[in-house]
Amino acid sequence: MKNMGGTPVQTDLGGHSLFHWEYNSKSKKTLVFLHGLLDESFGYRRVIKELLNDDYRILVFDLPGYGKSKLPKIKYLFQIDVWADLLLSAFERLELKDVTLIGHSMGGLISQHIVLKDHSKIVSNLVLLAPGGIPHPERDKMRELLFPKTEKDVISLLQHLYGEETPEPNFFLRHTLVTVWNGWENTFLQENTLKRENEIFHGKKASLIRIPCLILAGDKDAITPPFMMKTMKKYIRGSKLVWIAGAKHAIHLEKPKSISNEIRIFCNS
Repeated sequence: MKNMGGTPVQTDLGGHSLFHWEYNSKSKKTLVFLHGLLDESFGYRRVIKELLNDDYRILVFDLPGYGKSKLPKIKYLFQIDVWADLLLSAFERLELKDVTLIGHSMGGLISQHIVLKDHSKIVSNLVLLAPGGIPHPERDKMRELLFPKTEKDVISLLQHLYGEETPEPNFFLRHTLVTVWNGWENTFLQENTLKRENEIFHGKKASLIRIPCLILAGDKDAITPPFMMKTMKKYIRGSKLVWIAGAKHAIHLEKPKSISNEIRIFCNS
């Protein structure tokens, strides 16, 4: 387990559980973080470090099927809207209230599904970091990019994720990433998503989101490019769109100070 320095928590959902790191458990304002595809809670380490001294209760989840949030090998469970149901159940078990929900990329898409299903009004504010939700016009190209099959593909994906400081993994790490990213979990997710693409990437249905929403996006991002973020802002009425200059898709890793500061301003406004 990659240690995030917080308190590790497993929330039992009956037969399986969801894992999260928790910080400042006595604070009243609650931030919940959901990571993106091919990532895990550890990906938020730089943003969490920036926010630790603020008066926030912080929960950083491993999405269902990722990290310590293990799921049984049942294909049906590996679907975006099913994960939204599982996470919402965990929020209820934890008796969370007045949550600011923060999701990056696929985590942003899941966050939208959660808000649309949230009849108990657990989530009061939404922060979307380079979010999914709108079908990409170059669908096949993006599918090949986001599910790398070779070490060369891994390098290409990293170059799309990072702008100024693209990591250069060694041979062993590249080989490991190819193996992990092509595991049955991601295969199930990909196949299920393609079958239900119009339901998962809900597009205009985002207009049903009626809570305060902040969208943060890199102005150099090709995975969720600027025109898609502008469309997202148009769909979610009253939302605010802030550009992170010079950043590509992994804005939480590239620009943690900027991201944490925008979250801080949004939560205190």
